[in-house]
Amino acid sequence: MKDPPLSINLLGKLTLSVGEHEIESLSRKTKALLGYLALTESREESRERLIGLFWSESPEERARASLRQALHEIRNALAPSRFEGLHADKLVVALDRTRIKVDLVDALRDALAGTPHPQLLTQQNLVDDIFGEVESSDPAFQTWVSAKRQTIRDQLIRHLETALRDEITITAKGRDIAAAIINLDQTHEEACRYLIRGHVADGAIGSALKVYKNLWDLLEAEYDVEPTQQTQDLIAEVKAALPFSGAPSGLEAPGGPAPLPATRIIASPPPSPPAGLSVDQQLAARDARLILSVGSFTLSGSELKRDYLAQGFRRELIACLVRFREWHIRDWAGAPASPTPSTQADEFVLDASGFESRKAVHLVLTLRDGINGTYLWSESLSLTLENWHQSQQNLVRRIASTLNVHVSAERLNRVMSRQLVDLKAYDIWLFGQATLLGFDVKRWDRAAELFRQVVQLMPDFAPAFSSLAQLNNSYHIVKPGTPRDANRTLQALAYAQEAARLDPLDSRSQLCLGWSHAMARHYEQAMIYIPLAHELNHNDPWTLVSAANCYAFCGRDAEARDIVDSMLKRMATVAPSALQWAYHTAVRFMIKDYEGCVSAADFAGDLNANVPGFKAAALYHLGRHDEARAELDHFFNVVRERWSSAEPATPATMTRWLLYLFPIASAESWARLRDGIAGAGAPVDGLSHHGW
Repeated sequence: MKDPPLSINLLGKLTLSVGEHEIESLSRKTKALLGYLALTESREESRERLIGLFWSESPEERARASLRQALHEIRNALAPSRFEGLHADKLVVALDRTRIKVDLVDALRDALAGTPHPQLLTQQNLVDDIFGEVESSDPAFQTWVSAKRQTIRDQLIRHLETALRDEITITAKGRDIAAAIINLDQTHEEACRYLIRGHVADGAIGSALKVYKNLWDLLEAEYDVEPTQQTQDLIAEVKAALPFSGAPSGLEAPGGPAPLPATRIIASPPPSPPAGLSVDQQLAARDARLILSVGSFTLSGSELKRDYLAQGFRRELIACLVRFREWHIRDWAGAPASPTPSTQADEFVLDASGFESRKAVHLVLTLRDGINGTYLWSESLSLTLENWHQSQQNLVRRIASTLNVHVSAERLNRVMSRQLVDLKAYDIWLFGQATLLGFDVKRWDRAAELFRQVVQLMPDFAPAFSSLAQLNNSYHIVKPGTPRDANRTLQALAYAQEAARLDPLDSRSQLCLGWSHAMARHYEQAMIYIPLAHELNHNDPWTLVSAANCYAFCGRDAEARDIVDSMLKRMATVAPSALQWAYHTAVRFMIKDYEGCVSAADFAGDLNANVPGFKAAALYHLGRHDEARAELDHFFNVVRERWSSAEPATPATMTRWLLYLFPIASAESWARLRDGIAGAGAPVDGLSHHGW
């Protein structure tokens, strides 16, 4: 008889059992380690990554010894049940995936197949309890758990939403799907509308109105908003169809006046589902996501002192919008007013113009159809730091409602949960971001000073720490000739760890933490956080291209290729910017796509000084040696103009700067770059992998 599998239950309390035998003798950390292994895609993990996640505050040798002790403890605990599916060698620890059963993995697989897992129907917010009693095993693990819960919730809802939109008529399966979605997100109005229509089809009007009242009360109490117009229209149809006076079962729902008293009650069959069904059918019928192009936010006036506020509001609005997969976001700041490029998807354009006064920035925002130029709405906004958060939230809800896109209040609140405790500090951070994103070498140190001010004024503001980590990691890249600094690297890692601790759900925090580990040569630890950033914000082009870069430099070619290929497939919808093409250039070289590297470099131009260097190396590997030599000369000219070191800009020093610029994990990959530029004529004597 086949031995029973190891059952690892993560939904609810973390339990492990083999057959009828529950494994109770494990410590919290070893239970957490097994649960983590069970959630990895391959059910295996490197020892380096496990050490970084579960013994992040221990010296390396002590951490390795602790891992060995933990594995010994697990084997002893599993021995009585004769489970032999745990394997470990000098590099990796693995679970035999054919001999384990994980309820959360089953739930994710069921959702992908369009069926809600039974446990999702029994309890609300079940995902919030994953690893609940063991998450404090280590600060790094706690950060990972917080972010992982969110990606799991998003994944479950995404798959169940797709399944719900296939249920055009009211079915038992559809009701279960809607109920499971609401258990995951109680503000999910699309699922609420499905249940309302289902109750109406059953003739249970009171139950339909109760669903609506519960939604209304929650939105009002927790988020200070009303249901969307689509939901209010649906409930108005339900009430208008009532064949008798008053609300059935004595329940009065908010959202409109009660129907006029009737003089006579006439018996009739249960009402049919209301016409509001068409709203959600339209959602299901969309072949492609619509495109929302965010145009320029332009202020008039000769002496603009607050333009950075308007541009900061625009950047943060885009950062919010890209978190929703229901649309593609195009950063269209430099585009003319009309018309937009032709695409197969619906396209809409958001623009703003205005002026500044002593107390506020006054904007007039317009949303128009990108195909025919028809204006859908306009809205005046007096923007101050005091109303910043609420203005963004209202704007996203208004856009979503106009475009008939579902955005739940809970999800919107989560995406925009950052409250402004210190308005002065936030103002300084916005100005610092404008300075940082200007890529002006002379103002780079000024940006660092601004971010340090923010940290002092608002020590729990994660984006300030992310900005400092990003600045430290980029210092030697933005300032050609500047050597790497070990202290700056360690400082960046500390800043990134604090950012992720403060806000583990911010993809920027996870992205900076991954890059900071890579810059410190902790390549395995970097691969804990880069996938998290990707999962948290897989719709954001900047997150995607930055994650692809880190994957490529850390030797994860398949993941890097998948991302950049998927981005190019979307080019007809949202084309990369010149800066994004610069990222593509490095990725294409690292994954040995030399033709793609050359093409990306042509699109990128000289915005990043390292781009011509990668192009020269790629041309050499393609056998185009004359072009490679010419491109190397161009690289030297570009770098020489931007040289920021007291050391002379010679071919040798400029070559050293390029070869030590990025954290390339593989010696073979680094050698390809070295050999490429050496073949083009660059002096490489004395340079070695990880020589920085």
